[in-house]
Parts: sequence; structure tokens; C-alpha cells
Amino acid sequence: MNKIGVFGGTFNPVHKGHEIISVEFYNKFNLDKLLIIPSNIPPHKPGDANILPESRLEMCKICFGKYKNLNNYNIEVSDIEIKKDGVSYTFDTIKALREIYPEDIIYFLAGSDMFLYLEYWHRYTELLGMCVFAVALRNDSDITQVLKKREILISRGYKIELLGNNAFEISSTEIREKIKNGDFDNLPDYLSPEVINYIKERKIYVLQ
Repeated sequence: MNKIGVFGGTFNPVHKGHEIISVEFYNKFNLDKLLIIPSNIPPHKPGDANILPESRLEMCKICFGKYKNLNNYNIEVSDIEIKKDGVSYTFDTIKALREIYPEDIIYFLAGSDMFLYLEYWHRYTELLGMCVFAVALRNDSDITQVLKKREILISRGYKIELLGNNAFEISSTEIREKIKNGDFDNLPDYLSPEVINYIKERKIYVLQ
């Protein structure tokens, strides 16, 4: 029985916060494989899909490609949501992955900001029954609410784990604004050099 991690999102663009949290997720739960899954159209943030899904997918492949050469990590970028088209519901994705990995444990990584609004997710109770939810802090102020919600869900028989990470507050919106304004000087603090080159070469975000 393997442990399969799932980290989904718009990755618009994929940044160092995503990369750091992915590695922490992998190590914390001793994952056998981690799937990075860019969404096609995110249900909670449809406006974040204004970049071609294929571009976000490619940026993820560029960012996480280096881990192929590291023996301790098995990180794969998946196009399962992009190939499906339409709105990307986590329930549908986890259901499909359960068919691919029927004997394995699936850990789904959710940011605390999204976890606190779990009741608004598509078929969320069924989703909770199919995987272990791992919650990553987005803001330190979320911790009290997260712990309270976790206790309630555990009492209902669901499996909720905490990543125990330091809150990361890198904003994709701010990164996109810097790119639009031609402010590339500080981008190495947020993006890997390969992703910056990809954005520059294809003039992504510049004309929005």
C-alpha cells in the first residue's frame, strides 16, 4: 500500500511557496508519489484561469522537473484536470485517482483558507470519505479555526491531518502584477529561474 499525495491549484504562476510546501508535504507524510495537478477552471476562483491551462501545466513541469534527478522524491505533474475540460472539481479528481490507485492511501493537500470553506466544496462529505485531508497554513491567524474545524470533522470519522508548516503568504496576484509592470528585479525571490525565463520568452501576463 503506497501513499499518494495530491496537490492541486491554479499555479498561476507556480512559485516557490508551492515548491516549498510540496517538499514539506512529501516529507511529512513519507509519500511514495506526489501528484501536482493544475486545474483547468477552478470553481472557487474562475478568474484565475485567464492564462492558458497548458501554460500553467508547462510552468509546473519546468518547476518540478528538477526533482526527477533526486532519488528521494517521486514528484509528477499531472494533466488529469486539464484533459477533462470544464470546471475542475476536487471530488471528480479524487474519484478518478481512487480508480487508478484503488489500494493506496490518497493524501490531499488543502490550504487553510480553502479548508475553512469546505462546506461550499462540491460533494465535500463524499470527498472527505475518499482521502486523508492534509491542511497547510496560509495565514498564522487561521490556526484556531482550523483546529476547531479539524476536531469537528474527526469526530465525524474523517481523517484530517495538519502539515505543521510555517504559514506562507506569497501572493500569485502580486507576482502577476510585478510581471505586468515589468518589475522583474525581485522575481527570483518568488519564482525559479526556469519559470521566469519561460514567462519572459512567451510574454505571459505582460499583455493582460
